[in-house]
Amino acid sequence: MKTRRCSSITTSRLGRVSHQGFVISHVMHSLPSSRFRCCCRGSRLWPTLSLANFGSLSSSTGLYAEGDGDEPSSFVWDGAVDEIRQDRIPDIDYQTRLDEEVDEDPAEAPPDHESLVPPLRTSDVRYWSDYNRVYYLPRSIHKLPDLADWEAEDGDWQGGKETFFRYNLDNALMDDSFRLFVEECDNFQGLQLFTDNSSFGSFANALLTAFRDEFPKQPTLMFAVLSDSVPEDLEVEDIRGIRKALNDALCLHGLNELSTMSIPLQSPNNWVHGPWTAELITNLRDLHETSAIMSAHFETTTLPLRLKARSPLYGFCNQLNVYGNTPFAELSGAFPASSIDALDCKVHYFTMSQPNCPGRGSPPLCRRDVTRGWAELARRQLDDFSAGSALRATSHSLNEYPLPSSYPSFFRAQHSSAEPRYTPRGILARPRSMPMVSTLASGTALPRLLTQYADFVGRCVRRKVNWGMVGIDEDEARELRDDLWTLRDNFGERLEPSGDDGEGLGEDEEV
Repeated sequence: MKTRRCSSITTSRLGRVSHQGFVISHVMHSLPSSRFRCCCRGSRLWPTLSLANFGSLSSSTGLYAEGDGDEPSSFVWDGAVDEIRQDRIPDIDYQTRLDEEVDEDPAEAPPDHESLVPPLRTSDVRYWSDYNRVYYLPRSIHKLPDLADWEAEDGDWQGGKETFFRYNLDNALMDDSFRLFVEECDNFQGLQLFTDNSSFGSFANALLTAFRDEFPKQPTLMFAVLSDSVPEDLEVEDIRGIRKALNDALCLHGLNELSTMSIPLQSPNNWVHGPWTAELITNLRDLHETSAIMSAHFETTTLPLRLKARSPLYGFCNQLNVYGNTPFAELSGAFPASSIDALDCKVHYFTMSQPNCPGRGSPPLCRRDVTRGWAELARRQLDDFSAGSALRATSHSLNEYPLPSSYPSFFRAQHSSAEPRYTPRGILARPRSMPMVSTLASGTALPRLLTQYADFVGRCVRRKVNWGMVGIDEDEARELRDDLWTLRDNFGERLEPSGDDGEGLGEDEEV
């Protein structure tokens, strides 16, 4: 399941990806009608958003038939019907040209027949479907009803759960769509979710609860983007900010009980420029560009799950939860990066902001590094760089992270700019790629994050905020505060590592 606009970009990066040696287990299969669109068949995907955020994407998406595919079922009423329809949202030029892309050596095309094609620009993007490169199975598309103008969307804990219950009741979400997907799997390993806590946190919580009722032992991996409300900066009069921060706290509390492994992430609205963006020309307030950065790290950190000799999801999660009572990890990485030169400055910490060039500091207890496109010497240097962690695993891919034509051209390196052009055979989109490194770890950011939220809930209890406005009562808030402090204390009660050299976490892998 992928929710909201900021996380849906992870699916649109797939397509036109080549890996030497065929070591990647491809779960996307090209359709006969197009070489550069892909169909989500092998892995099951649920794009779940509000109706207004789908843009021009229809339920059929051109997979089986032309047309919208969203026609209503026939009515029992045989009288006159007044029907009001909105104008269909048109595709942008990028989508209309996408099927014309070809994989062709530019040397074969006479220069006289070539002309540049305007690349996809961030200013042209209206919805995530504008840069989508994937065909979806019709039953995988779930369009939630839009909220009324007077209804609050962000931070409504009870409202989000009620939305799931109503949608599940009306559409048999778990008993029909989800169950059919599971039954089609040869070996159902678990569930991977991306969600925007601010709008879909409680919806995802209710979905995970229903999932746990049916599959109590199956693992789940959750990437949860927190709201832009910073707990330590909120005033008691800021009811909207308090609602969103309490919603984040409730989501973290629920993930502790429901998810095998969760990676909380700071909202891109709170990102600031620093040495980590030195090689990028990006607008950190643009959703298309920030979600592109996040998607690169999402796909890279989960790369070991997609290898033919892949790590099982359950083992992948347990390697980061050594003692079994802290099911959270933190995400960091550098993009682009091809060596450890100035890596401390290039790394961005997505779970909890860090000062610029924070230095080595205390190493995390366990970590999992994934590099893409690094030379052998650089990989050995990275192993030495991260040797302070008692438990670690490293996966190395010889291939850089692929950048399809839908990826923003925000790199300072000129060779990474998208320059599609017309050729006699179609539109040639020159392959692009970038080296990078991503890390999942259990370090100091998570205790600090949990301390912020536990202290924030405690302040709300002491200051007697208007609980009716924020959606929970005072007793629930007191219980939430105590549980968050307990979860934070679990990180402090870990035993010191007993000289383990990391073999228990996993073998190094090379792709």
